[in-house]
Amino acid sequence: MTKLRTALSAIALSGAVLAVGAAPALADSAPAGSVSPSVTASLTKAQKLSKLKNLTEDSNASTGRWLDAMNQHLAHKQSIEKYKFNWKTDYCTHARDTLPGGYDFKMACWRHDFGYRNYKGLIGNYYFKKNGHKKRVDKALLRDLYSACDYKPWADPLPPSERSRLRAACRKTAKTYYDAVSAAG
Repeated sequence: MTKLRTALSAIALSGAVLAVGAAPALADSAPAGSVSPSVTASLTKAQKLSKLKNLTEDSNASTGRWLDAMNQHLAHKQSIEKYKFNWKTDYCTHARDTLPGGYDFKMACWRHDFGYRNYKGLIGNYYFKKNGHKKRVDKALLRDLYSACDYKPWADPLPPSERSRLRAACRKTAKTYYDAVSAAG
């Protein structure tokens, strides 16, 4: 019986060593942080468009999904990198990114740039405008800008009347930005 236990232990141990030794051969050959060509090749244009729509809808939930995806991109996670989205931004282009009172439009403008650049890259400018994607991305910008205007510091040093005035100015600026991109885009 002792010989049987010893033999079974040796077999189990050799199987574990064999399995551990084979693991590197089973690993993806792509360098860490990069996307395997086999993964990106398997994504269709329809899948990319579906994911893009999911990240650029006019809703708070979509804004949250985009922020999660952006964080995954910054961490080089394959779950988002496999889509090969264009994450470049110039924020609010030639307009101010931050306003008096602590209002910051950078993330809203980044998400807007993300929508424009990726839709135009996937389907072209004509279909981006024709199929309603531009209008939806622009409306999402307005929602995101208004959300930025809802910022309320924890210990606001400003009197309520001044905060109210600055918030109104922020919302007016947000609408001006929206009108400009809606007209030009």
